[in-house]
Amino acid sequence: MEAKNQASVHLWYQQRFGYPVEPLRSAVDGVATWPETATAVAVRLDDDRFQIAAACGLQDLLQGVCRRNPRRVSVEWYHHRIHTKQVAARWPKVRIHW
Repeated sequence: MEAKNQASVHLWYQQRFGYPVEPLRSAVDGVATWPETATAVAVRLDDDRFQIAAACGLQDLLQGVCRRNPRRVSVEWYHHRIHTKQVAARWPKVRIHW
């Protein structure tokens, strides 16, 4: 797991990825920009009830699909990420959508 200060992403994103992004409006907005649709999910416990934020839905997570979240991730960066994270080797049952 990796934690980043989502409130400051817009300050460093252009330097790292080559194009600017707007500041995030909320934590849920930040989750909606995570690189893969299956990871763009957050769960919060609120008064003994779970609240789920899944801007891309839960289908890919529940069906074991790794797919690029087009909101912020380029095709090139997604390919790079899938290879460097060794997704296919680490999770051989995951279906990767190129």
